[in-house]
Amino acid sequence: MSTTSIPKVHLGVLEEPRLLAAGPDASWSQHLDTFGPVPSPAEDSQIVEQWEASGLSGRGGGSFPTARKIAAVQRSVNRTGKAPVLIANGSEGEPLSYKDQMLLTHAPHLVLDGMELTDRILGASERYLVTKAGAHPRLLQAMSERGETSVTLHATDSHFLAGQATAVISSLEGGPSLPRHQPWHLSDLGLGGAPTLLVNVETLAHLALIARYSAHWFRSAGTEEDPGSRMVSIHDAGHYQVHEVHGGTNLSVLLEQLQIPTKDIHAVLVGGFHGQFTTDLDISLSATTDAAQYPSTLSVGAGVLEILRFGTCPLERASEIVDYLAQSSAKQCGPCMFGLPTLARDLQAVARRSTDPQLTERIERLTQLVSGRGACHHPDATARLASSALHVFDDELQAHLSGQCLHKF
Repeated sequence: MSTTSIPKVHLGVLEEPRLLAAGPDASWSQHLDTFGPVPSPAEDSQIVEQWEASGLSGRGGGSFPTARKIAAVQRSVNRTGKAPVLIANGSEGEPLSYKDQMLLTHAPHLVLDGMELTDRILGASERYLVTKAGAHPRLLQAMSERGETSVTLHATDSHFLAGQATAVISSLEGGPSLPRHQPWHLSDLGLGGAPTLLVNVETLAHLALIARYSAHWFRSAGTEEDPGSRMVSIHDAGHYQVHEVHGGTNLSVLLEQLQIPTKDIHAVLVGGFHGQFTTDLDISLSATTDAAQYPSTLSVGAGVLEILRFGTCPLERASEIVDYLAQSSAKQCGPCMFGLPTLARDLQAVARRSTDPQLTERIERLTQLVSGRGACHHPDATARLASSALHVFDDELQAHLSGQCLHKF
């Protein structure tokens, strides 16, 4: 591995960032001064070993082990003889997420390094970087600085589902940026029928750092179960900030470090619009949620936290989100066409303090009916968020069903 010096990392929020260590709007020369060049091709076998040992999981929300995704594409290439396709996904359809936009603005060269290294390992025939059109000028500048001509930029739509893997494939093939029902894995049959590796841009940036500094360095941040760091977008009272934090970090510690008074916080939405609510600020933020093995852990998903302060009705906020998700669905299957709009309507009735005693039962039944029956996971995640609201905010629910609100005076 490279002997490039290892940035010092502190506990809690990374006081000396890894991904943004080169500073704001880092140029190619600033990038090289900070990180040095990527390791030589002679080190490729070592790089793959370090990626496997790192335990890096995807940073786009799915949290699948990255090395396993790469290995699956390699197996498919060996089996079929087809050249693979590499797609860097920076679509970021989640309305509360700004981390990918920040990374592509300030550290595009790390993302491009990750693409270069992954391409070297796989031997991709095509390489795409998929983002909103607004990011293209900065990326074109970065690509020009380093003489990069093999990566094709593709502008994606800005709606919620545009970043879903099969929606990205559809958009690249000239279709609508909507999810497809696809019973096979992209690693076997992706863009144009080729084995395809589609990974989040932050994931690629981490791969570039692991290749330079080793898996041991990567795992010096985070926890054994959730190694490394991740970028998180935090929304609070209409303002947002993005920070690089340790994997498995404690929510209350994070809030304290960001000087957000916990005494003013009623709840937090963890994981964005496809996440879950919690009033327990002592939970750990991790890659995945495993209630059986880690009961005090919630998945941070694509790296999003929304703070709900006292005075904000959480049921009203949940209703707004579910309504948005119902409108954002692909409308290609029964759960999206009929189930989610009905769920949004009933949750809106709760938010408006309807005294209908059947509302709770109907909502719970709907969340069960739509789950596991959609063409993609959008109905499941929407149902999970609605169910989370009912269970976490039971006191508010009972008050609303009696025509009152605990947060409106």
